Amino acid sequence: GFIRCYEPYGKIKKTALYQLTDFYSLFYFHFIQKNRYRDEHFWTHSLGSALYRAWSGYAFEMLCLSHIYQIKKALGISGVQSLVSSWRSASSDKGAQIDLVIDRNDNTVNLCEIKFYNQPFTITKAYYDNLLTKENDFLEETKTRKSIMTTFITTYGLVRNEYSSHVQCEITLEDLFN
Repeated sequence: GFIRCYEPYGKIKKTALYQLTDFYSLFYFHFIQKNRYRDEHFWTHSLGSALYRAWSGYAFEMLCLSHIYQIKKALGISGVQSLVSSWRSASSDKGAQIDLVIDRNDNTVNLCEIKFYNQPFTITKAYYDNLLTKENDFLEETKTRKSIMTTFITTYGLVRNEYSSHVQCEITLEDLFN
């Protein structure tokens, strides 16, 4: 229960990732072990730092990956057989990566972007361009003919703007606990 095998999309078992999934151990390695100052308030003093933001994002991603059933339920696909994986570009110069891929048996693939943010997340023009690049790289490299559904999993949802309409499915932290 501390480590899980996470197979990349379309790859064989030999290329699987192994991830630490124990939340306390993740916290320990990021905050307790790195506390070289022996500061008893290290956690409080780290709030807002790059270290805290990186840990928060990773912990939120791990939380999402441990709630796949609830994600599928929120998408309305809990009864559809699917494979869950990640994906990383083998050829993209920018190292495109998709946090969560749900390859469904109904000829659809949910490409899930997982974003921890302390308020509703705004998709900017630059972020939108990055999403398009990832999706195009995914389509080109995997040669899938399935329908693609851009899916966002965020703490508080998305800010509605000209770029948010690209997202077909939106899941919030609240959905993970239903």
